[in-house]
Amino acid sequence: MESSDFQTQLQTEMLWRENEIRGLNNIIVQFANDATKNMVRRATICLLYAHVEGFVKFSFKLYIDAINSMELECNKVKSVLTAAVYYVDFMKMNNPDNKNKIFKRVLADDSHLHRIYRYEEFFERITDVLNQKIKIEDGYINTEGNVGKEVLQKLLYQVGLPHTLLDRVIGPLTRLMNKRNNIAHGTDKSLIDENEFNTFYKCCLDIMSELSRVLYLAYQNRDFLKQANV
Repeated sequence: MESSDFQTQLQTEMLWRENEIRGLNNIIVQFANDATKNMVRRATICLLYAHVEGFVKFSFKLYIDAINSMELECNKVKSVLTAAVYYVDFMKMNNPDNKNKIFKRVLADDSHLHRIYRYEEFFERITDVLNQKIKIEDGYINTEGNVGKEVLQKLLYQVGLPHTLLDRVIGPLTRLMNKRNNIAHGTDKSLIDENEFNTFYKCCLDIMSELSRVLYLAYQNRDFLKQANV
């Protein structure tokens, strides 16, 4: 995928979300009744968070899919991405039911021996592993149902980028997430004043814009390659 195509897909996805958010905000300011404004703000906060989570899922998946499409060998990309390819293999390495066939019966409870066997089995294939074409599965990008500051930092780390890249804009995100959860679960009946709403509104737009910029530059500069660290 060309960098321009990658950017176009990000911008297209972000644009329709921004248009909906801005459109709702324009509706809110038209109401003269404070009670009506508060009611619409509460509903809009749920949508603001939904757009953050939706865009985060879309953009990170696009980044992974774009890397996959290049069919690079695992030894060419950052180690964390190679680890992502073999995440399932690492899970098997930690599976206590996977035991050395020679000692499976006579030393069935020797966890240390069977752990060594699993590690041996993996490293016997290490050359094949590093020469394998990168193919990261969809489940690797997981927002865990709640996109707060820590989840965004985790996702950046998982794709080989500095985890602090979005710190400038994600300050209010956890508050937005918690507010949305409490409203959605019917436990928050508080009024939402204009300043609080504007903070959440700006946070949503800023995160989508900054994440789009960060991932586009990372893809354009090939920050997923090992040589990017040099």
